[in-house]
Amino acid sequence: MLEFFQNAIIYVGSFMLVLGVVVFVHEFGHFRVGRWCGIAVKSFSIGLGGEWFGWTDKHGTRWKVSKIPLGGFVSWIDDTDGSSTLPASEENQALAKEEARRRGHFRAMPIWKRAAATAAGPAANFVFSIFALGLLAFVVGGDRTDLQAIPARLAFVAEQSAAAEAGLQQGDVIVSANGQRIANFSELQAIVAASPLTPLAIEVERGGALLAMSATPQRASANAGRSVREGQGLLGVSGPLILDAERNLVRYNPFEAIGIGARDTWAIVAQTFGYIGAIFVGRESGDQIAGPLGIINVSGQVAASALQSPDAGLGEKLQVLALSLLRLAAFLSVAVGIVNILPIPILDGGHLVFYGIEALRGGRPLPPTAQEWAYRAGFAVMASLFLFATWNDITRLFPGTQ
Repeated sequence: MLEFFQNAIIYVGSFMLVLGVVVFVHEFGHFRVGRWCGIAVKSFSIGLGGEWFGWTDKHGTRWKVSKIPLGGFVSWIDDTDGSSTLPASEENQALAKEEARRRGHFRAMPIWKRAAATAAGPAANFVFSIFALGLLAFVVGGDRTDLQAIPARLAFVAEQSAAAEAGLQQGDVIVSANGQRIANFSELQAIVAASPLTPLAIEVERGGALLAMSATPQRASANAGRSVREGQGLLGVSGPLILDAERNLVRYNPFEAIGIGARDTWAIVAQTFGYIGAIFVGRESGDQIAGPLGIINVSGQVAASALQSPDAGLGEKLQVLALSLLRLAAFLSVAVGIVNILPIPILDGGHLVFYGIEALRGGRPLPPTAQEWAYRAGFAVMASLFLFATWNDITRLFPGTQ
């Protein structure tokens, strides 16, 4: 029972920390650019629902942490809801435009100011990712280890896998399979992938001794993962495990590190859009889309892995934990930025589409009825995506529910 509560604290705590940072970055982008544009901010909330605690700054903005630890929002002075989708109150609508602008009303501002404040949220997410990944590159350095020169040393053996049943352990080096010499982990993967349900006679080096074993790779199912083909052989191992003496680390100066951060952020963006495009053309399934349960699971695994190193002291564990969660926050921040720029009403990208239409119409926004139906459609799309992602999470966490 104690272990259960410890795991719950680690998983939920790491999730709330990572999500809180990403949400704060996104909303602070809206807030900061809105202030620069002269827009008055009524409230800045991390979380949804009723207020848990907060304070009011000298500008009259209420900063608060709300009771539901999912999402957050910046509410402009003339907002009547947290998502800024509903019209202003009748009292505010009755104000002359110049008076409304003087008071900092969002809806009275020029289109470019509204667009800038709206786009600043996703932009802040991308900027955060660049600097977070840049900081990681500066602190940790770059790993230029030649993986092809590393022996097929097992970094992880999954429970109840073909490898576990054969008696393989973390740290074992696979020397040969069916008499074929194996120089690195890639060669092991190729042999295993081509041998589903076929016994492999493998030679293993463990503690300086050679052991003979037999392992029968399992056949991969349709939802085994993006990098796994249906029907290929799976041993249930990952690798290679790289020893400290085998690593080739290089150090970057701050400017080089920021360049690395920008490169890595762009790579994540390109990979994500490539995956989305592949879903639409049928080359990929959507089973890798994750929801809150999936993020909780990943953040918990990252935190648990960082804290479970048996040879590290508390200070070293906390350093590894901080860097690991920062990397996860950088990846999640890119995802939040990408989702929010999608042209779906109720998201930032949908608002920007409306502002573009308003500009093309000579400053006349779409009729309120059209906007209302668009927001309803956008809500339906996002609710469907949320349910789909949650179902993916459930099927990954509890395979028997498929």
